[in-house]
Formats: sequence, C-alpha cells, structure tokens
Amino acid sequence: MNQLPSILFLVSSPLPARLLRIFQKGAQVEVELGSDLLTLLTSELRLSKQGIEKIQTIFWQGKPVDDLAQCVTTENGELALSAALPGLVGACLRRGGVWSALRDSISHQGKRISERGKRGLITIKLFNFMLQEVGPLLLNRGVIVTKDAFVELCNSTLLWDQVIRVSSEEKQLTKDEMREFLNKTDINHFKLLVSQTPE
Repeated sequence: MNQLPSILFLVSSPLPARLLRIFQKGAQVEVELGSDLLTLLTSELRLSKQGIEKIQTIFWQGKPVDDLAQCVTTENGELALSAALPGLVGACLRRGGVWSALRDSISHQGKRISERGKRGLITIKLFNFMLQEVGPLLLNRGVIVTKDAFVELCNSTLLWDQVIRVSSEEKQLTKDEMREFLNKTDINHFKLLVSQTPE
C-alpha cells in the first residue's frame, strides 16, 4: 500500500459535526483482512461490549449481518453501522431481532476467506447515533478520504471556527496554505487524522 500524505487537524471540543459527516458517504480505514466483524469492532476499532450493543443495524457489502463472528472482512469491502432504524423496515433490519427471519434471503451468509494477517482497506459508513459513537475513534486512528471530500471539508467555515492547528509531515499549515495545496496537488487521496482538546 502506497504511503499517503497525512494531514492532522487539532480541533476544539466538541468534535465539529462537519468532520463526522464524511462518514455518511464513507471513509476508508486500514484493517486486518480476513478477521470477523466482532474482532474488527473490538480489536481494531476499540469498541466496548456496550458500544457494540448500541449498533442495532449492520450491513456488510450491502447485506444485513446478524452474526458478527461469521462475517469476515475482505479487501475494498463496505461496512455500514447504524443505531436502531424506525418502523417495520428498521425492525426487520435490526440484527438478531424477532423480525430478522423475514429478510433471510437478503441477509449476509458468513464464509471464511483466507486473507487473515494481510492489511487492506475497507470503507466504513456511519449513520445517526453511530456518527458520534464511532466517528471520533476512527478520526483519531486515521481515515483515508478522497481529494474531493477533503476540498469540500476545507471549504466549511464552521469547521475552521474550531480548528486550532493543521499540520502535514510535521509542517504547520494555515487555512489558505491548506486550500492552495489542495488546488495544486495531483494527489487523489489523503490520510486524515483528528485530535481534539479536552472538554
């Protein structure tokens, strides 16, 4: 995997909502491939048992997942996490719910793939309460975003109101320098890391 330019934002608390919204479209994260989703959530993303219980709806490759231990990560896969969704549809999609049998034909069927130990990228999408619950953990460990997403992010006035410092490769950048760099560069992906001051 090629080394991508890292850009570190130090922001004041609470974490700006604009940063969290990047997960609605999805951001890439480097993980160990071939591990099951339960291992991914606990070992890689450092979620507690209580945190995992709050994730009521999980999609892997667009299919609902009930058994986290039977669903394994693969290169360029897509994981979507959500709290409880409203209505009958939400009840049917809820993992392990009483209505989950109604969607058996579209549920993810677990299978083992021999990629264990290899590192690779998956895309993670977050919705509703999961933005606040999981988003800060991902931003702190680093996510990969496209240049277009980064330009859109840096054009947010509300974001810069909370930015204390921006640095890349240990060089501090002003807002204008950051925008100029993005306008001139041919690089299409960046690694974004976000730290925040204590509340």
